[in-house]
Amino acid sequence: MDGASGSKRLIGNHTHQEDALNSSVNSNAIAKSSSILDLISSNSDQVRVFAFDIRSQPHFQGKNTLEPWASRALAVAGSEDVVIIPGNLDAEYYDWLKNLGLGPQKVFAFNRENEPALLSELIMQKADEVRAFLASIGKPLVFVPYYSADVDKQAASTIDAVFFGCDQSITLKYFDKSTFKDLCQSLGIPTVPGTILSKSSDSEDFETELRQEILGWLRDYETLMIRGAQGSVGSSLYKVNRSNLDTEMPKMLASGESCFLIEPFLKVITSPNDQWMIGSNGEIAHLGITCQLFNGLQHIGNVKGKPYSKRIEGLIRDYSFKIAQHMRDDGYLGILGIDYIVTDQGIFPIENNARLNGSSFAFFILDNLFGSSDYDGCWKVLRLKIEPCSFSTLREKIGSLIYQGNGNPNFVFPYEFDTLGTQGDVTLLIVAEDLHHLEYVEKELLSKLEIAALN
Repeated sequence: MDGASGSKRLIGNHTHQEDALNSSVNSNAIAKSSSILDLISSNSDQVRVFAFDIRSQPHFQGKNTLEPWASRALAVAGSEDVVIIPGNLDAEYYDWLKNLGLGPQKVFAFNRENEPALLSELIMQKADEVRAFLASIGKPLVFVPYYSADVDKQAASTIDAVFFGCDQSITLKYFDKSTFKDLCQSLGIPTVPGTILSKSSDSEDFETELRQEILGWLRDYETLMIRGAQGSVGSSLYKVNRSNLDTEMPKMLASGESCFLIEPFLKVITSPNDQWMIGSNGEIAHLGITCQLFNGLQHIGNVKGKPYSKRIEGLIRDYSFKIAQHMRDDGYLGILGIDYIVTDQGIFPIENNARLNGSSFAFFILDNLFGSSDYDGCWKVLRLKIEPCSFSTLREKIGSLIYQGNGNPNFVFPYEFDTLGTQGDVTLLIVAEDLHHLEYVEKELLSKLEIAALN
């Protein structure tokens, strides 16, 4: 595959995966000894301030994306914590949480719907107002972002809070798919073969370089998976063959990406996500491995309760622990979720979500409900689209399935609803004592919401 003249790195494959890592690494000994909230700060004299905004990630910067998905912090925060949101507080949802003894006592809402400014930018713009609100608490603050960007770190400094995160340069080193793949190679962790093609400063015709590189790989493989290095939430992801190359090329070039990973499209058996957390005290805690759910290339949720074999889980934990150690030593703080693919050619890490993951909220919620994110039963995160409605209407539709705090081990817990009233988007956590009940509750839920069975 020698068609391109730009900045190109050829990545080979590793075999004999069981021998790829030092056998002395016993990641099975790594267990979460503290709650997730305590991993952020276990100091009772400190107050955690949650300010979640997905738009500080590289892919969203400079784009007209209005929805920060900030309100899901309400289901995460403890009673003494503070949540800051850019829009209006959904009183119906907040009252539901409070009646269950959940959620924070204090919420600061800017009441600015469809606000183009990042949440951290709003905090800095209205710093005096935010500081006055927080001053009434009278305790030191810990600022908790969704993704560790420099703008979030600046916002933390503006309100005199300790930043639970790291420099953006550290985050990006692991978040970027190309540098993450290089890291895995350096750690002896197997990766999918392929080419990393970057647009160099002297590239006169990157389109031609990219096309030639793709065509070179298509001589040996029928279908390719091409990924933008800094894409997120399913963006910059292209399944390419000879028949659709002309259609997909303009999309790639319009994505704003300057670096692409060009890899064979492997037959995937399953796609695990392995989440870890590096706490403020340097503890590396394993949150859990879940199975990702997809509709085509679109991620629609996660499920925990269909265990992987000891071989697969052991390899994934070993790989992830080695990566987490490296990140901890480099100064990274917070949650990381590593996406893997299990194929007939091996097990490969393909992406490091060096930020909160969509399913991270399930671990937080289970921790808050049961005192442990390592829940014995089963759970499933589902992202659904229904008829736009209020939370009270959604609650009415779900009926007795919704969490009521009455000891029923099988229930539904909504936690992502910012565009429920306008676009009908909602994310729910289904919790069940076993797979049989999980399937039953899901079927009942979809029926109540008038949604056809999912794949």
